[in-house]
Amino acid sequence: MNNNTFVHKYIRSLISKDDITADMTAGNGNDTFLLAGLSKKVYAFDISKEAINNTLERIRGYDNVVLINDSHANVEKYIKEKVRLFIFNLGYLPGSDRSSITSADTTLEAFKKAYELLEENGYIVITFYLKQKGGLDEYYLLTDYINKNRFQITETYRQDKPFSPVTFIIRKISQAR
Repeated sequence: MNNNTFVHKYIRSLISKDDITADMTAGNGNDTFLLAGLSKKVYAFDISKEAINNTLERIRGYDNVVLINDSHANVEKYIKEKVRLFIFNLGYLPGSDRSSITSADTTLEAFKKAYELLEENGYIVITFYLKQKGGLDEYYLLTDYINKNRFQITETYRQDKPFSPVTFIIRKISQAR
């Protein structure tokens, strides 16, 4: 099973028709399409106009998706409500120019902001592509941040191959006051 199949199977158990979700890297719209069918409202971000157009084609028939042609690092400008689940599928737009990729710095910024917008017991699902340009940088920077801040990784998925993609499912747990 590849990482995307694992993620799609797993998140079906995490969200309901009453939930707000966000696809932080819309790409070709596959994750957005899944979320649109499972949740009340989906925010879908991509810096690429081509990705936004691809996602628009993929979600035809759904009226619960807000497409945002901007960096996921600007998430707080668009989302003003608590979110049940954020999904990040990092790298480049499949089938397009590979020069436009997610970067470690903006992904870390987007992750921090998403965590703040995340409801208690909500989830962030993030997949790193280690073979892609910048993929190891994103993985190391975010893994270091996640570990230093003691975020709860409830699941890790990785095929048993060198440099295969790595997926973390992170749950926001209530903080004792």
